[in-house]
Amino acid sequence: MTRARLLLLPLLLAACTPTPAPPVPGDDVPTVARATRPARPSCVLNPAWVSALGGPAGLMGVNLRAPLRAQATPSLFDQLLDVREAINGSYWGESGVDLQALHEQAETGARTAFGNLRAADLTAQTDAFMNDYVDGVRDGHTYFLDAAGFRAFRDSLSAAPTPTPRLGVRWAAVPGEDGAVLLDAFPEWPAAQAGLTRGDTLLSIGGQPLTRQPGDSDAAHAARLSTLLGQASAAGAPVTVTYRRAQAGAETTASTTVTPLVLSSAPLPYARTVAPGTVLLRLPTFATSGVAQQVHALIGGAQRAGATHLILDLRGNGGGLLSEAIGVAGALVGDRAGETIETLDGQDVTYAYRNGQVLAGVNCAPTSPVLGVGTPARWTGRLTILVNEGSASASEIVAQLAAQTGATLTGERSYGVGNTVTVIGAISGDRGLSVTIGRANDLRGQPLTPDVTPSPTTPDDQRALAHGHDLPLEAALK
Repeated sequence: MTRARLLLLPLLLAACTPTPAPPVPGDDVPTVARATRPARPSCVLNPAWVSALGGPAGLMGVNLRAPLRAQATPSLFDQLLDVREAINGSYWGESGVDLQALHEQAETGARTAFGNLRAADLTAQTDAFMNDYVDGVRDGHTYFLDAAGFRAFRDSLSAAPTPTPRLGVRWAAVPGEDGAVLLDAFPEWPAAQAGLTRGDTLLSIGGQPLTRQPGDSDAAHAARLSTLLGQASAAGAPVTVTYRRAQAGAETTASTTVTPLVLSSAPLPYARTVAPGTVLLRLPTFATSGVAQQVHALIGGAQRAGATHLILDLRGNGGGLLSEAIGVAGALVGDRAGETIETLDGQDVTYAYRNGQVLAGVNCAPTSPVLGVGTPARWTGRLTILVNEGSASASEIVAQLAAQTGATLTGERSYGVGNTVTVIGAISGDRGLSVTIGRANDLRGQPLTPDVTPSPTTPDDQRALAHGHDLPLEAALK
């Protein structure tokens, strides 16, 4: 999820309107004091806030908080106050922005744009404003989610069924060309069952060509493709797909029939053999429970089959649950897997992998179980990690923990939030807010790095992929 945008709308509004409308009575958003980090308290296995969640096992499912105001019709005033309270009370990242000035500037811009804040209904326009406001923190882990985005996030946590039938793929518009190149065709889902695979380029669906319109940018082309693919899938009826496949230096065009289905919102990892003795383990997300269990099972199976080289593909994996990430890292680096999260309230949490379990401790050695793996595995062969600019958060944590113990990184520089931890929770209007609530250190007490950068880098070129060359994978196989 690429969220690195600047605060634009409030700045422009303030610049264009030298005398903003004054607040109406009761319309002033209350000032919220910025909390400060206390001296580290003594070891407490289950402080009150952890007990309220049901113990350490509930740590990874915690939302920032539920909305405090339960009006029948929440307003922009409520969202502005929610964001002030959440950021001033919880933010513990590395932004150099003056947060108090940001809040005041946003309030002024909101009143200029929308008038009486308590009377301002929540719309697509206020969502755009709030998005720019929160992006003004200038922290890639701190961002606003509109209603659809927040619903999708919650669905991914529980692997809830998708709202409408889907093909079961991830795709990207081919830069500068027609068509949609498949980044994933998940096993046992409709597209893969119909014979489609990563690198195939969809040229038409249901008789509708996926061609670039004259003058279209890549972004405009991608938006049009998203509409066409969504419309073709939504009814759940069989649909004919024409695709191009590049293989062994030749490109061929073929057609197949795909029947879209309602699927899980969070695909689990899968593995395939890509060369003698080499297994590619694709991990698309850490966002749902069961990821670590599946990774351990796949690694165990690869070892029993005699594999000596494991390629862990984290490209496009935007992160997810820290407990799952530490569980996955345990299969790669054993007891080196874990981290300590420094928080603004001083209740620092340590997670560590020990013998098939992820344990947690608050200002203590980790002893309380958070996650367990039924049949733990430990990879001991050659290990390569594939990353790109879409690899973020938990992906960056796993990649750098693996690199500390000798894994090879291949691909592009990652997104750049691997040294912090975020929590996503509800704010008024059924929107969501992600706030960076912690700075991450490894188990030796050393700060983790924001990104991981392979040396040398290999571009994850989607145009090359559409013509038969997965450049990072080819580099990993050399």
